[in-house]
Amino acid sequence: MSLMHISLRQLRAFIAAVEAGSFTRAAERLHLTQSAVSMVIRQLESKIGLPLFHREGKQLTLTDMGQQLVPIARRMLDDLSLIASSAADVHGLQRGALRFSAPSLLVSTLIAPALAAFSKTHPQLSVQILDTTLEDIPEAVFRGLVEFGIGPDRATSPEVERTFLRKIAIQFVCPADHEAAHRRQIRWRETRDYPWIYYRSSFEEEIRDALWRHGRAQALEDSIRVEQLPTALALVGHRLGVTSAPDYAKSFRSDLDLRFIPLVEPAIHRTFYVYKRHGRALSPAARAFLKLLS
Repeated sequence: MSLMHISLRQLRAFIAAVEAGSFTRAAERLHLTQSAVSMVIRQLESKIGLPLFHREGKQLTLTDMGQQLVPIARRMLDDLSLIASSAADVHGLQRGALRFSAPSLLVSTLIAPALAAFSKTHPQLSVQILDTTLEDIPEAVFRGLVEFGIGPDRATSPEVERTFLRKIAIQFVCPADHEAAHRRQIRWRETRDYPWIYYRSSFEEEIRDALWRHGRAQALEDSIRVEQLPTALALVGHRLGVTSAPDYAKSFRSDLDLRFIPLVEPAIHRTFYVYKRHGRALSPAARAFLKLLS
């Protein structure tokens, strides 16, 4: 008995014949010829190795084997319909999950408003965010903890690939009453006399290079140095100096009266990528969200 080779077409023809009571009426239901339905049923009987119907003129009655097959065939066809419906729901973003990793600061600034807009239009989707460190993002993707990750350039294993998502401009940050606060843009050389607050970042070397290339007098050891961007912004808000930060950091300390001003000559950008398992397509939910985010 070659049950593994039974086709859905054969099961549909069988159930149609059972419900219609004849091959002729089954053919009408399936929009096939009577001979085509008869052939498909014979193929099914050949696979099973037993007859399914007693053929008595135009009247069909089920054999014992046919009676046993009816609930099995109906269940298989119902399961197929459920799979098709579920696939349509996932494709149409009516169900599914959004699972990704990203740095905590990025989640609380750039991603949060985009996620709010996305969830408003797709409330049926569940969301799981692994807010982690930059270094852990590719590893989370590799281990299958998330479907994709968002972050700056990081080394990855061959099993993880990255694609460009977007660039974020690095801006000059100062208190609202600072002498440069009214500027539409500011050159790096015009910041050289302002006390600078440094923090660790993936673009730290570019910032230092831009500052000292344009004649900054203040030595690094004489500057205020902190570990995290939120700390630096808080100190700027209390007029202890100025700093630079990605554009998305505007929303992080809205309680502070800060000004973000485009930095030019040179303009510095932070590039973000999407990390995913090599060769694996992203889900419809992931693709839709990343399109919104980009």
